[in-house]
Amino acid sequence: MLILYNSVKMMQELKRQHVIRQLIEMGIHEYEGREIGELDYDRLKYILALARLKN
Repeated sequence: MLILYNSVKMMQELKRQHVIRQLIEMGIHEYEGREIGELDYDRLKYILALARLKN
């Protein structure tokens, strides 16, 4: 059970890091005064969607 939990947490973090990389490639390093590395996955997806709509 612990292995499954750790696997899920690791996958969530990998997805989060992927979105962060995409935002950095677009030149976005912060949002509303906070570094993107501080934000959770759902907020990062929202920011990425907004950035894609603007471009």
